[in-house]
Amino acid sequence: MNKNVIVVGSGGHAKVVIDILHEMKFVKIHGVTSNSLLPESQFFGYPVLGEDAVLKQFSNSNYLIAMGLGGYRNNNSREQLFKYVKELGFNFINAIHPTAIISKTVKLGESVVIFPGAILNTDVQIGDNSIVATGTTIDHESIIGNNVLISAGVTVGAYSIIMDNALLALGSKVISGVKIGKNALVAAGAVVVKDVIDNEIVFGVPARKINRL
Repeated sequence: MNKNVIVVGSGGHAKVVIDILHEMKFVKIHGVTSNSLLPESQFFGYPVLGEDAVLKQFSNSNYLIAMGLGGYRNNNSREQLFKYVKELGFNFINAIHPTAIISKTVKLGESVVIFPGAILNTDVQIGDNSIVATGTTIDHESIIGNNVLISAGVTVGAYSIIMDNALLALGSKVISGVKIGKNALVAAGAVVVKDVIDNEIVFGVPARKINRL
């Protein structure tokens, strides 16, 4: 039986999520919500149902929600939308591309998006509403929190901890056993060799502090 899905969001990330859903079995996309496009217009081949509040008109027992809102600057808007949808009583579908390599021992939360070519090794944990982008590798027994964005080409070593709402930008690397604090930002290409505290921005090789968010 097909799972009826509504995608929330109408940007570039939503297009990627829709592409991933196309590759998954038993998924039927009903439409998308958008706070910027007109109702009854089209987005990536699907009807715009209205703004996010239009979800109140749909049965939370008949539809699953796919998170189509990204977070390349920060994760705050995605976190707020996740909470809003949950308050309406909906459940989310995990959008996982079939080319991702995921150990059978990996534990995934809700509203997780995993892009093509990602690798999640033994006993990795991914929290709710987190994104693992194209070609990222997360090594064994690492823990990723809620509302985390791990951008394309990131490497996370074993036993690492990435706390809630952290953002790891393109191509950054976190060596094994390092902890990245809540709301921290690791800049593109940075190599993190020691713990990063909450709200800190780090860049460079090795990564060093810029300032506080």
